[in-house]
Amino acid sequence: MNILHNQHKHLLVANRVAFMVIGVLEAAWAPLVPYVKRAFVIDEGTLGLLMLCSGLGSICTLPLSGFFVNRYGAKKVIYVSGLLMAFALFTISMLINVWLTGVMLVIFGGCTITIDVAANVNGIAIERKTGKHLMSSFHGGYSLGTLIGAGTMSVLFTLGLIPKWAVVICMFVTIIALIFGCRDLLPKDELEADTPIEKPREGKLYISPMVVVVGLLCFIMYASEGAVMGWSAIFVSQERGIDMSMAGFFYTAFAISMTFVRLCGDKIVDRFGQRAVISGGALLIAIGFMIVVLIDSAIASVVGFAIIGCGAANVVPQLVSFAAHIKGMAVHNIISFINALGYSGILLGPVIIGFIGKRYGLHVSFIGIAVFALIVAIISYITLRIKHIPIQTDVQEDDRKTCLCNSTK
Repeated sequence: MNILHNQHKHLLVANRVAFMVIGVLEAAWAPLVPYVKRAFVIDEGTLGLLMLCSGLGSICTLPLSGFFVNRYGAKKVIYVSGLLMAFALFTISMLINVWLTGVMLVIFGGCTITIDVAANVNGIAIERKTGKHLMSSFHGGYSLGTLIGAGTMSVLFTLGLIPKWAVVICMFVTIIALIFGCRDLLPKDELEADTPIEKPREGKLYISPMVVVVGLLCFIMYASEGAVMGWSAIFVSQERGIDMSMAGFFYTAFAISMTFVRLCGDKIVDRFGQRAVISGGALLIAIGFMIVVLIDSAIASVVGFAIIGCGAANVVPQLVSFAAHIKGMAVHNIISFINALGYSGILLGPVIIGFIGKRYGLHVSFIGIAVFALIVAIISYITLRIKHIPIQTDVQEDDRKTCLCNSTK
């Protein structure tokens, strides 16, 4: 099936916007945390439990997200979940009650997952339709959204707006982007046509061993991202003597480098291939963490976190793209499963790092992450060599038939 250039462009923009919506709303929640703590007069322990509500919502929704996408299609799921997510954030910003805030965070986390799964399934269908590697740029939309969301909220707070009105502005812009930017997401019937349904080999509960392997690799990669997000500022403050007011810039170096490399990721994959990008990216993560730990310098720490961002940028998107072509499971079930393990890494990773850091020091935790990232590089290099799964599409089939016809003539 040949796709017109404009239609092709609209498909890509719509899927990037879907990922961007998640990033903007997730990042908009982060600046609200201090206001929630102050408004409800709660300590760090209670605040930690409150923030776990988002993770609880994510875990509870993961088993259902694939069903929703299969039943209603990615487009409807993204619209409904995006609106619910924005409404939950607005309710949180009202600072009414700590229990209501907890319930809204459960909804917020659950909607994050359903949009993520739907956007990934839709992205995989577009890859099949176009015959191109596109997943990195789709995830780049998420990274760009986090920068936009955090930056917008920070500017609005700096201008003196109270949380409610800052969220209203952010919410209005996001909903407009959702309604008009996601219009060209694939409808359910077209999504099913371009996403072949695999019959399980051994009953409905069958999970391919290769999917388990990819899920575990995603767990490690998400844990490494969570480590930078949750502990980079504390590490440079404690170990490098950086003032806390400046410590956030080290995570910014990670976020900016990740966003830039993700937006360029599809061309990188076309040039070097999935195997080199995944294993090489994991290797860069290991190198980056070792630079941060071994070189006692603020500049080296900035460079190290930037290298980690470059390495992490395309590993998870390409693992998702690779996993979607594994035989024996339906695509929406594959995406749900590896997201379950991946998001478990985001939730559990920072906790494990904190426990090890308290006992042995954060530098030991970071070295441990570097070792696990190196393991991901080795396993990915071996796995993708043994089981290379190219993207098979109607576009490639039509091109092959055209070549045969021309050669016959």
